[in-house]
Amino acid sequence: MLSRITDSHLNTQRAQRIEAGRQKLAKAEEQISTGRRFQRASEQPTDASKLLRHTRRLERVNQFERNSENARLWSDTADQALQSINREMIRARTLAVQGANETNGPEQLKTIALDIRAIADSLITLSNTKVLGRPVFGGTTDSSDAYASDGTYQGDFGIVRRTIDTGQVVEINSSGPEVFGTPDIGDPMAGDLFQMIRAMADAVEAGDTSEIRRGIESVDTAANRVASSEGRIGAVSQQLDSIDDRLGAEKISVGTRASKLRDVDLAEAVIRLTSAEASYQATLSATARGLSVSLLDFLR
Repeated sequence: MLSRITDSHLNTQRAQRIEAGRQKLAKAEEQISTGRRFQRASEQPTDASKLLRHTRRLERVNQFERNSENARLWSDTADQALQSINREMIRARTLAVQGANETNGPEQLKTIALDIRAIADSLITLSNTKVLGRPVFGGTTDSSDAYASDGTYQGDFGIVRRTIDTGQVVEINSSGPEVFGTPDIGDPMAGDLFQMIRAMADAVEAGDTSEIRRGIESVDTAANRVASSEGRIGAVSQQLDSIDDRLGAEKISVGTRASKLRDVDLAEAVIRLTSAEASYQATLSATARGLSVSLLDFLR
């Protein structure tokens, strides 16, 4: 028994074919206009899930890069300050050696002592070097300065950390006492760098060669302490160089994979659009011919 195909059924099929062609054409146009393979996750659920993972990883990599940049700013600023501190210590030592010369008269000794005291003031300024408004040698303090003008430490011993990769944290600061030593009220020459330099200036002005020589030895000890801090910062810089290279490579790799999932191939998209247009026009043409058939056509 033959089943009867009604005009209504034929028209429904025609409408479905036209709609399917229209949607295919619209999708091809949308891909070209947006540059994206899909607009909604429901269109490509598997690729959308992969793209989401890659996007989240890229966001984390970008955050790690920002953390690393901040860590480098801290370490570079501290390193420059330590180099300047080291130069000032060398100047102080040189002046002390000059002051130990017993041929100096009172006026010469006073002039040398003034120069050494100026170095102490310069060291106070360097001890308050800042990064983004925070003292690099102040630990985690909220104070604007690590040291007061008299050399009193106003910071704390908090550690400044930055997360530069998953499970990888770097410590980027040295506290003031780690760099400049700790004060000694009873024996300033054995105290922190500021006490020591000022005590050495007093010894030079008094012409006390024994204390001057002791001060020179103390400066050498302090120089070793500063060098140790420079070494720690150098190790941090090397660690940051390594992580920056790795993060940069990962960013390119993950970005490439994300792009393949997200971005449309323009050449292929143009071919699909041309094909969709031709298919849609053919469907419309065939439908128009089908609808033009009349009863007279069957009676001929």
